[in-house]
Amino acid sequence: MRKIIVIQLFLLLFQNSYPQKGNKTLFKEYEDTLKLLSTTIIYATDEEEKKLANTGFIENLLEVLEYEKSFKYPFELLPKEIILNSPNNHFRMFNWYLRKENNTYEYYAIIQYYNKIKQKYEVINLNDNSENLRKPEKKELDANNWFGCYYYDIILHKKDDINIYTLLGWDGNDKYSDKKIIDVMYFSGKELVKFGIPIFKDKDDLKNRIILEYSSKTSISLRYSKKEKKIIFNNLIAPKNELIGFEEYYIPDGSFNAYFLDKEKWNYEKDIDVKNNIKIKKNKKIKKGLFPK
Repeated sequence: MRKIIVIQLFLLLFQNSYPQKGNKTLFKEYEDTLKLLSTTIIYATDEEEKKLANTGFIENLLEVLEYEKSFKYPFELLPKEIILNSPNNHFRMFNWYLRKENNTYEYYAIIQYYNKIKQKYEVINLNDNSENLRKPEKKELDANNWFGCYYYDIILHKKDDINIYTLLGWDGNDKYSDKKIIDVMYFSGKELVKFGIPIFKDKDDLKNRIILEYSSKTSISLRYSKKEKKIIFNNLIAPKNELIGFEEYYIPDGSFNAYFLDKEKWNYEKDIDVKNNIKIKKNKKIKKGLFPK
């Protein structure tokens, strides 16, 4: 850990000598530091060591992303799962988690995007507040009030000429259950970024986001099929009648449901046929400190 601190101090001494636009030499210095810190976050066994590395990772990432040319720098030395690019290249998200000793998770995300009004790239740091949210399926949230999770896919569509980004994510909720998340993000107003729009339709009910909770002893798939233009996921059931309503025990029953986009809303479709025309990859259980696939 002393090596990490020395590298950070070395970087701080040199960063002011570079032009504000940045260059490859500067970005490479930051990238080497970020690589070392991310490795500690993922693989260290001591939680305090992880948290110290995580603080350094956030500080260094926020610094380098302020440079004008940093948006085009690929940061190829970082784990590829950390960086998620939007389909239209309007933004990218650095998204990761810290696994704690009690097998719960802390989630972090930093968005770098192009502000059309100011005509420059800007950075937004998301703050996870999911523990304090009641009925999150009905909430509209923002950067300071984010339902934290690890995102692994982005789907783009337009609603009233606004770019809407549907995000697929994973949340290792606790030792009893995991969650898969379907959320919606868009850029607007003073808050800059917002999450949650009531566009998920199931009969007469509208939700701002979908949260699928299931037993941590199993795994489920939540994937977007470009061929079918559907978000497809396992149907979840209680293994026993007396466990109905206790979603931390739910397991997949072998059938699949979906959401398909129609009239700017994601409409629910039950019991779809996936055997003949859609290949569903089953999500693997994560190993210690690694990202879910």
